[in-house]
Amino acid sequence: MRQTWHHFIHASLQGATDDPYVRLLREQLRTGSSVVRVHFESSGREPEYRVLLSLHRQLSEMRVPHSDSFTRWSLEAGVRMASTEEEVNRFLLLVKEQFGPVEEELGRELFNTVLVEQLRKLGPPKVQAQLPDRNVYELSEGRARIRAARAVEAVLIALAKELGSALKYDEAQVADILEAALERYVSARFRQGTSEPLAPR
Repeated sequence: MRQTWHHFIHASLQGATDDPYVRLLREQLRTGSSVVRVHFESSGREPEYRVLLSLHRQLSEMRVPHSDSFTRWSLEAGVRMASTEEEVNRFLLLVKEQFGPVEEELGRELFNTVLVEQLRKLGPPKVQAQLPDRNVYELSEGRARIRAARAVEAVLIALAKELGSALKYDEAQVADILEAALERYVSARFRQGTSEPLAPR
């Protein structure tokens, strides 16, 4: 029991372990390389990052698959993508990843309902046009409904903080990037048949 407890404490203090790609990247940076820019590429089978490094004015390139490990490193280091479009695409992927466990816990019907309600309430203009035209499910108020709304809102807050606090975008840039990512997420979810349609009341 003591070894298990101490292992837990050690792992908690150390944080999550880097994957091999990020360990190699960190090693490159420790030996003097610096990041020139990072591109997010999602046109292939799996999304990846193309990291351009400089060492003694010599450029080299690393390709790093998308992972929690790379996301964690890039946010810790405050590394932005090379363009706003690439940042939007990266955050679209993060929106999907962070909403995934919430949907799994709530179920699709409740998640869809609360997501639409929250986005209607918050009112990002470009997202409104992508929301379902029909009314959302009629659900009774209660603790489950409140917890669901808080869970969806918590994801949106976390994403905004990552853009603003970790990546140092200003408030207007945070609003634009997150709105664009959410617009694409909602469009794919409700307009292209990737989710069960919302039922009428």
